[in-house]
Amino acid sequence: MSVRLWDGDGPVLADTSAWMQARRDAGARELLLAAIERGDVRWCWPVRYELMVDARGAEGIAAVERSLESLREAPVDRGVQRAVLATMRELAATGSHGAHRFPLADLTVAIAAQQAGIEILHFDQHLERLGDHLGVESRWISPPA
Repeated sequence: MSVRLWDGDGPVLADTSAWMQARRDAGARELLLAAIERGDVRWCWPVRYELMVDARGAEGIAAVERSLESLREAPVDRGVQRAVLATMRELAATGSHGAHRFPLADLTVAIAAQQAGIEILHFDQHLERLGDHLGVESRWISPPA
């Protein structure tokens, strides 16, 4: 498998893993901040929830809210929710035991990106596999370790 790295260009739905990796990797952080400035980064509810859970108290939660308030939302509506369930059924039907057992946040992010017609920005092998399954371009924010 070839790793598809993000060059910082074009609209993306940034998964929680991309935000976390941007904290650790200065190059990833610079690309992400530049894309935010251009308005190319979107968020969705599972990512927001996970970032808030990871925050350290009320000040951290407020910082997450400030970071996301100027970004566009990739909707997680009824259609996305139904597509998540349909994808789980499709994966389970492959006959491979546990093929449908992806983290629900990852499934939702992948489907929300698919429905919005944008790429997934991540640092997570699950999203790479889901993107391949769904026909959604997925990009690593940094090379995987």
